[in-house]
Amino acid sequence: MALTSPRASLLSCPGQSGETESREWLHKLPELQRASIPPRLPVHVQDQQALVKRRVKRKQPSLHHLKAREQMFFPGWYTQSPPSGQTEQPQRRREQLPVHLPPLPPKIKSSQKVVSTPSIPRRPSSVKRSGQLDNPSKIQFYQYSNNDRLMISNGGVLSVCEDEFDFVTFERWEEEYNYDCKLMSIPFFALFKKWKPFYLWRTQARNRKVNLARKSVQKNLFIVSQSLGPALRDIRKMCCQISDMDLYHWDKKHTYSLHEFQDIQFKQLQEVSTDLKKFQGLVKEVTICACRNYLSDPLSKSDHTNDQKKEKIIMQINNTLYSSRLICFIRLVDYLVVNTLHILVVNAVTKLLSVVHEHVRKTPSHDIIKSWGQHSEAKTETAEEGMDGKCSESETPGVQPMFITELMLDTKALTYKPSEEDFQETVAEIVGWFQKTVMSVNTLTADVDLYSLTQPTLYKKLTNRYEEGPCLKSFIDDDGHLQRLIQYIKESLQFAFDAAKVYSHTLEHFLLFYKENDSLDLDKMQQQDHGLSFFEKALKINHCEHKEALAIQQKTHLGLLLVDKTQLKEKFVSSPLCCLEVINEMLTKLAKKKLDAVIAEVCKAQFKLEFRSSTTAEFANFLTFLSEIQDRITVLEMEQETVSQMYNLIYMYSVPMPPENLVVFATLQPSINSLHNIIDEAMAQRDSSMDKFCSSLHKDIKQMNHEVRKTKLKSQDPQILDINADPSQIRLLLGEIQSSIDELQDQATTYTSYQKIFKVQVTKFDTLEELISEFRLKQLLWESLEEWDSLQDGWRQCTLKKLDLECYSSQVNKYSKYVNKLEKGLPCNNVVASLKDKVEVTKHRLPVITDLLNPFMKPEHWKTLESVVGSSLNVEELTVAVMEDINAFSYGIEIQEMSAQASGEASVEIIVTKLEDLWKTTEFTVLSHGDSKDVFILGGTDDIQVLLDDSIINVGTVASSRYIAPIKLKVEKLLRQLSLFKQTLDEWLLCQRNWLYLESIFLAPEMKRQLPAEYKMFLNVDKSWKEIMAKVNKMPNAFKAATQPDLLETFQHNNTLLDEMQKCLEVYFESKRVVFPRFYFLSNDELLKNLAQTRNPQAVQPHLTKCFDAITQLEFALLPEHSSGATGTAMDAREQETVYSKDIINMISPEGENVRIE
Repeated sequence: MALTSPRASLLSCPGQSGETESREWLHKLPELQRASIPPRLPVHVQDQQALVKRRVKRKQPSLHHLKAREQMFFPGWYTQSPPSGQTEQPQRRREQLPVHLPPLPPKIKSSQKVVSTPSIPRRPSSVKRSGQLDNPSKIQFYQYSNNDRLMISNGGVLSVCEDEFDFVTFERWEEEYNYDCKLMSIPFFALFKKWKPFYLWRTQARNRKVNLARKSVQKNLFIVSQSLGPALRDIRKMCCQISDMDLYHWDKKHTYSLHEFQDIQFKQLQEVSTDLKKFQGLVKEVTICACRNYLSDPLSKSDHTNDQKKEKIIMQINNTLYSSRLICFIRLVDYLVVNTLHILVVNAVTKLLSVVHEHVRKTPSHDIIKSWGQHSEAKTETAEEGMDGKCSESETPGVQPMFITELMLDTKALTYKPSEEDFQETVAEIVGWFQKTVMSVNTLTADVDLYSLTQPTLYKKLTNRYEEGPCLKSFIDDDGHLQRLIQYIKESLQFAFDAAKVYSHTLEHFLLFYKENDSLDLDKMQQQDHGLSFFEKALKINHCEHKEALAIQQKTHLGLLLVDKTQLKEKFVSSPLCCLEVINEMLTKLAKKKLDAVIAEVCKAQFKLEFRSSTTAEFANFLTFLSEIQDRITVLEMEQETVSQMYNLIYMYSVPMPPENLVVFATLQPSINSLHNIIDEAMAQRDSSMDKFCSSLHKDIKQMNHEVRKTKLKSQDPQILDINADPSQIRLLLGEIQSSIDELQDQATTYTSYQKIFKVQVTKFDTLEELISEFRLKQLLWESLEEWDSLQDGWRQCTLKKLDLECYSSQVNKYSKYVNKLEKGLPCNNVVASLKDKVEVTKHRLPVITDLLNPFMKPEHWKTLESVVGSSLNVEELTVAVMEDINAFSYGIEIQEMSAQASGEASVEIIVTKLEDLWKTTEFTVLSHGDSKDVFILGGTDDIQVLLDDSIINVGTVASSRYIAPIKLKVEKLLRQLSLFKQTLDEWLLCQRNWLYLESIFLAPEMKRQLPAEYKMFLNVDKSWKEIMAKVNKMPNAFKAATQPDLLETFQHNNTLLDEMQKCLEVYFESKRVVFPRFYFLSNDELLKNLAQTRNPQAVQPHLTKCFDAITQLEFALLPEHSSGATGTAMDAREQETVYSKDIINMISPEGENVRIE
């Protein structure tokens, strides 16, 4: 595009009209404004105005948006930019962006006088500078286009534009030229011709798009449709009406139990469900009518053609298109309904949260609740109401708690019923009911009645199927705000129950009292004896506990919760009452019991002190009681004090008590005073009473001595020591004497005790003691005689197998002692002699019976005894009576010898059997040799050698015994095997030692070459050794392995070969030492190690100190790296750095001195 000529831009009419037209278009340009569409408020926000007024933080424009704005910028609108330091005004829309327009290609004239430039031609600069041409006679031509030319001369300026000509003076042209330059410096005028067509194009394109969008909206927007718009507005109106309905019901003036709250919400939701069904029916009816009207309108207005077939196809196609539109309309209705139902759920949950939160804010703080537990609730109720608005009662007296819960005592713990879990579950269930209620409304997309309206008549299925209708469940599940509200409700309930738990902790001391009382075993406590301190403590604690329990308030306001403690209070009140009933009963019974005991003892003491004595026993009892009562009176006074304190507790705590007990208690103190007076009178008369007691006691002792003499005469009856007397008469006589002696002995003991108590000279009853000693011997005589006859009869009838030999022997020894005792204490009589004869006979038979009961007696021994006795001896049926009949006791010596022989033979057999059993379980310790798993050697054999030596000694001892005859062959065989075992084990260990020594030597390759014959011999020995040890590994029993046939000869042969190999090896070593005598200083093993490494000079280093006194180490020269392979040793890359040659460069002494070898 060429530049505008001066004529066209300033002078000519067309130029002026063009400028005016451009200015008019400029004023018609619309001002760009930002869209300020207020955002749609969420349905769950209550205070919408506050949200609208909230300051919105806008995002920065994206790069794509800035590029779009740059394309919509029109150059020339802004000519100035504000200074860099000036603050941008808030009302400024945007900054001026630079415009980069591509250069227009110039049109080149063929004339030589026309100056060609690569850009837009400008006016001559000479004219602008001096006002005259460089060459006045020269005329300059300028061509801007085919129809626009300019000719400049000193006479003036001629402009040619199409068919019009215009001539002005040079000065006038120059003035206009300056004005034009100034105008063209303004970007708007400079770029006007570029901007104007762009603006016209943009306006037309925008108008075309707007028209297309308007038509598309009118075609596709249901709200502007004459058939569907009214129905959509009606449905929207119904949705607004139904959204005001409440799913949640709550009465501010009522406190609900959880079950009651659940029932009310259920009834409310049933009513809402009925309204929602009506709402669903109305929406369905309106939608069906709108769809039918929409389908009828275009069909009635369609053009009719003569071709019926074509008309039918067009109608079916239109019906298909309209059905597609109706599907979208039905889905839109579903979205409106689903959105309304979603709003219902959100509003219900929001309302529930607001109510719960309102009550939770009234919850007292934990510190306030804890302060309630520091004092009783009865004393702190008034103080709580005046706490600067901290307590809910004082803050909002008219606000009732929302829920009531009961604090109960369950399994010895304070719990709430319903509990926090119950509330959480119920609230979650109610929210679930909200969702279930709104989800009971079915969408129209899946309705069968509307399905017929959306089906085309020609096609069975639409080609463009829309996705499924809206899912309310997905909306609810994906609504993060709704889930947060539900979580807030749960947290509010948790907060309320946290406060309730803190409050329950304030009642822990009541729970502790209750547990202690409940753990008491009242029956056991009643059976136990308790002191006064127990009753004082128990009554004080239980009365205090009962008083505090009565002060518990039945209901407590905790904001959201109203805590009911009616049943808990009843339990806390009843618990100490039950204990008090038992304690009161125990206290009254114990007080009455102690009171009766003290009164009875006082009365009894008064009776004893006032009684007039006449006999020795009565005087002794009186004097004894008089001494005792002086100490006892102090105890009675302490008992009186205890009883008085018990009755004081009864008076203090109003314990119910029968009146007669109180009357008896009133007589306690006078009775104690009366007893004191009686004691004083008795103490005054004590000396006279003592004299009377001594005289009476002297008379009684004389009478008792007379009775002792009479009894002694009776015990000296001659028939007691006569063996021919009737035993029954003797027993009767001894019984009478025993009774008399017992009575006399009791009297003597009583009199002696009296004398000791009252500190009177003690009388000695020597006659009585002699009588008792003599009588006991006579009684023992006849008792022993009867018991011995009974025992002897039992022994004679019992078989020897069943006879308890230990008991038999102890009885014989016991009665032998009795006989000795009777012989010394009694005069000579035939009764003791008869008993002695019987005991002696049995005592002599005891060794014979003991020998016959020897457990080692075998059948052959019994046969020998039968031949000696001359009668059959069946040990199972043999008794003492039978032995007496066959006169077996006369063969005591023979029986003793046979029993000794049986015991000796048994002991020998036991020794041999133990040895055999021991060797059956004794095994060699077999070890793997080196790394090989197939080569074995014997482990330690010290224990086996010790056992073997002990066994040889024991068997040798047994072999020399005189009782070896029955097992002589067995013992000799065992002795031979043990000897073989010992020889074989010695050869075995020698062979193993030599084999281990020579194995390391002959496995070296050098030995195979130096000693080939000996090497073959070693291979034979090695093979034999491995075969033997493989068998031992499979069968490690030592005795069996070492006594195998030919094993000893094999080891002896191997040892012979090994000895020969060692001798040859010594000869070989000697030959090496002769060559180098320094080898004499090395042992065979050290020398062998050196000989095995003849190619390695370093092997001699450890043995240098033995061979040379002044040399401890040799220093060898290093090989170069490139010649490392010439040494013939296989070394890796790391070892190649330390490869030595065979050249010795230094000798090192023990003192560290280096001697260099040239």
